Amino acid sequence: SSELLQYWDIKNGGDGWAVERNRIELEDVESQTCFVTSYGWCEKQQIIDLVKEGLWEHFLDVHQPAICISDWYAGRHDCGCVYSLKVQLLAVDKLAVLQEFAIRPDPIPQWNDEKYIQVSHEFRGYGPGVRYVRFMHKGKDSQFWKGRYGARITNSSITIKCDNIEPCCS
Repeated sequence: SSELLQYWDIKNGGDGWAVERNRIELEDVESQTCFVTSYGWCEKQQIIDLVKEGLWEHFLDVHQPAICISDWYAGRHDCGCVYSLKVQLLAVDKLAVLQEFAIRPDPIPQWNDEKYIQVSHEFRGYGPGVRYVRFMHKGKDSQFWKGRYGARITNSSITIKCDNIEPCCS
């Protein structure tokens, strides 16, 4: 399971991150595994290079296609947990934040239904200069139990919407 964490920059809290099978299936997704957190904040982040992923700088600067982010989190039925997400659009220096979305939903209580909750956001009209997306999320349990009873995170995604963009004539 450690190879599933290879694309992420990891900070381990408590007993650290693990990869497990989903306890409740998420519909219409290929992978039914999730990243599981422990009793201290477990955080991971990834920086996506939009140009390396095939988007031209001119296209990003002029058309500013919608950048849609989505994440799914859940608890274990017998333990409460906390989750938070922060996504930043970064300039070429990877430091300047051109737009940011951050959310820390209410904790999931103990004795929950284990169902996944989706968090999503669409960045629009962010201006020229965006080259990277930094995607950071973290979770922990709210009862300080040894092991991995914290937030379970799955199916994180970043999608660029290139539909209905007018062709430009040169």
